[in-house]
Amino acid sequence: GSLVDQTTAGKPIRFVEGVAKLVVVIEDQDEVLTGRVTLHHQGEEFSDITMLTRNHAFSQGLVFRIQPVREQPTTLKLFETTFSLAQIEKYLSLLFSLFHNISVRYKDYRVVAGAPKHTQPTLIFEKIDSNNALYLRVTNSLPGFDSDFFEQYDINRISLLNDLDKNIIVSEIIPGELYASFDELEKLLKKYRKSTNHGSNYFIEDNLFIIDEQLAKQFVYGELPNLISRYVILGAQRLKPYKLKTVSPSLQLSLSHGLDFLEGDVNLEIEGQTFSLFEVLTQYKKNSYVQLNDGVHAIINPGYLDKLQRLFKKQKEKVRVSFFDLPIVEELIDEKIAAEFFPKSREIFLGFNNIKNFIFEFPVLNAHLREYQKQGYQWIKYLQQHGLGGCLADDMGLGKTIQTIALLASIYPEEKKCTIIIMPKSLLFNWEVEINKFKPELTYYVYHGANRDLTEAKSKHLILTTYAMVRNHIKEFQEEEFCYIILDESQNIKNLNSQAAKAVMLLKSKHRLALSGTPLENHLGELYSLFRFLNPAMFGSAEDFNRYYAGPIQRDNDKDVMRELRKKIYPFILRRLKRDVLQDLPDKIEQTLFVEMTREQKVFYEQRRSFYYQTVKSQIAQNGVQKSQFFILQALNELRQIASIPEAKSDRHIISPKREIIMENLLDILANNHKVLIFVNYLQAIDCLSEDFEKAGIDYLIMTGATRDRKEVVQKFQDDDTVKVFLMTLRTGGLGLNLTAADYIFIFDPWWNKAAENQAIDRSHRIGQDKTVFSYKLVTKHTIEEKIIELQKIKTNLFESLISSDDSAIKSFDEKDVEFMLGA
Repeated sequence: GSLVDQTTAGKPIRFVEGVAKLVVVIEDQDEVLTGRVTLHHQGEEFSDITMLTRNHAFSQGLVFRIQPVREQPTTLKLFETTFSLAQIEKYLSLLFSLFHNISVRYKDYRVVAGAPKHTQPTLIFEKIDSNNALYLRVTNSLPGFDSDFFEQYDINRISLLNDLDKNIIVSEIIPGELYASFDELEKLLKKYRKSTNHGSNYFIEDNLFIIDEQLAKQFVYGELPNLISRYVILGAQRLKPYKLKTVSPSLQLSLSHGLDFLEGDVNLEIEGQTFSLFEVLTQYKKNSYVQLNDGVHAIINPGYLDKLQRLFKKQKEKVRVSFFDLPIVEELIDEKIAAEFFPKSREIFLGFNNIKNFIFEFPVLNAHLREYQKQGYQWIKYLQQHGLGGCLADDMGLGKTIQTIALLASIYPEEKKCTIIIMPKSLLFNWEVEINKFKPELTYYVYHGANRDLTEAKSKHLILTTYAMVRNHIKEFQEEEFCYIILDESQNIKNLNSQAAKAVMLLKSKHRLALSGTPLENHLGELYSLFRFLNPAMFGSAEDFNRYYAGPIQRDNDKDVMRELRKKIYPFILRRLKRDVLQDLPDKIEQTLFVEMTREQKVFYEQRRSFYYQTVKSQIAQNGVQKSQFFILQALNELRQIASIPEAKSDRHIISPKREIIMENLLDILANNHKVLIFVNYLQAIDCLSEDFEKAGIDYLIMTGATRDRKEVVQKFQDDDTVKVFLMTLRTGGLGLNLTAADYIFIFDPWWNKAAENQAIDRSHRIGQDKTVFSYKLVTKHTIEEKIIELQKIKTNLFESLISSDDSAIKSFDEKDVEFMLGA
């Protein structure tokens, strides 16, 4: 593969085949960040990189071909530096402005493309000189970046970190046109110049206005309120000589307890004067300052006033603050005052930090809870104790279901009201399996399908049902009061205006719990919808949430608001990622996901099963079992296809429900930045899944017997961060490949040969894998697939003697086996 081209200092230089990828790795040690430039090639990482050209890099005696970066690639070395956490957005903005075709790895953040950002016209009050003249600069800026940053560097893309959904959002910058701003300011200054009696004037140097004292005072007093609404204003604290002063008010509270809020009076003390909160807000809205007794115009940080508006709501003549906002209120006042006004509420919030010290009795289950699962159970019990709703948001595979079953086992049979668990239809069977496995004493009723009886359902501990059922039968359900409403895959109510979300909100219960690996997928509205279900008093109306949280975060990247929102929801979302609990996990976890056939698939399957059952029996009667082997194999093969990918045998009229399950799980896994292998038996499954991935905008790779450049495809999966899914047939993917980038595996259809399945899983679970591998096998209920699994359990050695490893021929199959596999 490699050619010796020349020697340097006696050492050969080799040109490496294929294309390597440039990755900047950012490591964090106590909020001191270090950038490292690395090369990734065929699963290996190379450091100490020298850029030779925009297409070539050198490391350890090797010359690598790379995607073109830019005209002056040597400046990439400058990014091997240390910087503070506060500077990371500037660091990344410079990196993405200067270089193309470069990846970034920072913790578990993903790089995503954002909408273009328009710069905002900005006025900077630079100084008032010894003659009291005002220096006013006009420029452009963006929230979170000082204006000098754009003047010092050629920035054409900015990077913003969203800590809520762990994204690095890279957006093109569209610079604003400053001419209109200049023109407007000059017209205003001319207008005020006419009304001054002292011939006051102004001068312009580049983008700087120098304005005489009298003109400047009139301009600032008259226009500041208007300008603040349309311009970013910086340096207002320098206006003190003009009797404009920036102030930091102190908060004064007098509150008493309501049901889930406090109510009373809130005042602000500014420079020794006391104002009611709403008096300050009204003045500020009108004038952009507060008039003090000595004639000084007090300017208050608008972000501080926005925070007060978020926290304190007007209730007739009083002020009301929500229980859920108390931790943020506590930041603004003295700790002793907090302890005086809301001791009980404060104790609940402080208790979240000490949950592991509270004594909750663990129920008896047919399983041993892992340490983090015990902590999850304690957290749910703590919420239950205080009548609060929460979302268990563990990574897929970490056992959200068993933690929930532990909760239910702790309240039944003593609790008389039943619990309703709402989920996508594809999960009904799996909940049944898990309940029967871990706590069979829990009684349940599956409220789904044609024969439904709500009265009988209510006599059980649990009702298992679907979002569609609740939506369609909300009149009956809303009459009941449940002990718990539990939403599995709670992102199903992420759209506030959907019928499912509206129906769920009409249900009544003492307690509420949500389960989701992806509580926030696309935008903050989903978070609002979730918490409107869990704790309806937390955010008020959707309009309030958009005004106070979604708008400032998504529009202005307001870090203070984002931090406040995180603090507000933090106690009520328990999220553990796989890497956080690796010490608790074995190397490999295998699970079966049971799938229910659709009505059309059931009818079709039963027709073909019945046909083959009769025909095979007839063949055996005529020719004997040995001479009927080929026909038996044909029968088994067709039934496996109908069970797994019925599209192949029905001209695509019948859609496999496995596709929906794969997509549901995949979106969850990809949102948490994992890589996935999917093994299938039939090429039709590859065609159908490919269509689904393209529709969902998922980048994926395919490998079948027709794939020629396998090495290159494998390298792309291992090295390319954007490609998360590798779809392949067993025969091509089962042997000889190293695919340790993946830590989730789906086996689309079970195979006769268990050893072949194990080989497939071991593509990922092998030397070099530093993560636990989760493997999921999809098995269609009441079909030959389920019987394959049963047969594997009954006859552990069967498949060594019965079926060859390549699945192509049956070695020995007796009449008893035929009866078992094809019988009803």
